[in-house]
Amino acid sequence: MSGKRWDDDAINEVLRNVAQSGGKQWEVQGPDWLIRTNGTREDHEGGLAALNALLAAPVRVATASPLPGSPVVNSQAPTLAEAIQSYSEVEAKGLKPNTWSQRRRSLAGFAEAIGGHLRVDVITRPMAANWSDGLIRADKAKGYAANCVSHVAQLFEALCLKGVVPTNPVKGLVVLKKKEKAARRSEGHEWEPFEEAQLKRIFDPANLARTRMEHVRWSALIALYTGARVGEIAQIFLRDFVMDQGTKCVLIHADSDGQGVKTGEGGERKVPLHPDLLRLGLWERVEALRAAGAERLFPAMRIDSAAGKGASVSKGFSYYLAGLGIEARREHGIIGMHSLRKNVIQMLQGSSLPEERRRALVGHEPGDPPADTHQTSYMRAWTAAELAVYFPGLPWGQWLDFKGLGPLLALVETQPRPERKRRQTPPQGGSKRQQTTA
Repeated sequence: MSGKRWDDDAINEVLRNVAQSGGKQWEVQGPDWLIRTNGTREDHEGGLAALNALLAAPVRVATASPLPGSPVVNSQAPTLAEAIQSYSEVEAKGLKPNTWSQRRRSLAGFAEAIGGHLRVDVITRPMAANWSDGLIRADKAKGYAANCVSHVAQLFEALCLKGVVPTNPVKGLVVLKKKEKAARRSEGHEWEPFEEAQLKRIFDPANLARTRMEHVRWSALIALYTGARVGEIAQIFLRDFVMDQGTKCVLIHADSDGQGVKTGEGGERKVPLHPDLLRLGLWERVEALRAAGAERLFPAMRIDSAAGKGASVSKGFSYYLAGLGIEARREHGIIGMHSLRKNVIQMLQGSSLPEERRRALVGHEPGDPPADTHQTSYMRAWTAAELAVYFPGLPWGQWLDFKGLGPLLALVETQPRPERKRRQTPPQGGSKRQQTTA
């Protein structure tokens, strides 16, 4: 068929030849492509689907004679584009905005490569593999390709549950092996803790004054003394500060609108407040905000960003680090607010605090496997007093300048900032891109 014009007569001739093959090996040569099958049922079906896409004639291919013993069925399955649209209207509502943003991009890339007009039940594993292999051929990192595959696999997982397709053709096409993950870590592809000299620069009052945002200043100090994740700190409500048998604590949980915790056991927890945080005025801040009628620890900060609850804190802290000239030690290393979590965990690791209490404090799951096989079923939650023994394990107060930090931590904003009104029409000559204040 090479060099011929792909009119209706040519298409019909190709399909007759394929149908007459009876599912045996067949080959079709196009102007700039070649389809060759190996005689197996799977390859025959994959070849038909590929031919469907290339000839853009889904009805004709669907009516081509099937393999011997296969029923003649006109597919009622949705097209890939329709399935993605339905997924966005139903399943996406339960996803975090940032997760859905990544999944939507992966699905769009998959549809562009495979063909949005194809019905989902004719998309085969070889076709999906050709897409995932293409990501790596395009010099995308294997980790990136694995993430894309994982996102697209969720679409087909939903279709499998609904009985639309029998199997998931995408799941597991690209997986990072343990050895590959270890190799990436050895190359420095991970979060780095700050060195003590860097910590002293970060929390030097003269430097910390450079950032005007009180939620960045306070969040960094809370992370330094609790090891909490940035999103967990950003979402704290005033009602989350409690007294437990005389010990002041903060609850990390999902008990209010807009809150969430990392999945798995241990995410929800009670964290005793370190005496240094109290000395810096955290409890006084809580009481002053309560008196002002506020609800959250950082009432002027948005927590509904598509990038996550802690996006404003992470971005502000990263700008602050850049201004100080603090960079990752290794080429592929990462530094930011999460580095403080690593500092806390590593410091407690070298203290007398038992491992299971350290895990409970920072929100890690029990060991895998747990040292005690009945740990998760029989052990009660740790009390605030039992967890408070971690205090001596974090000796940051030996060099923190409490007197200098005090004025920088004074309460400034007690109410949410009013949302900026967006212009309905840009002025003549265009408009600058608006930036929201977090």
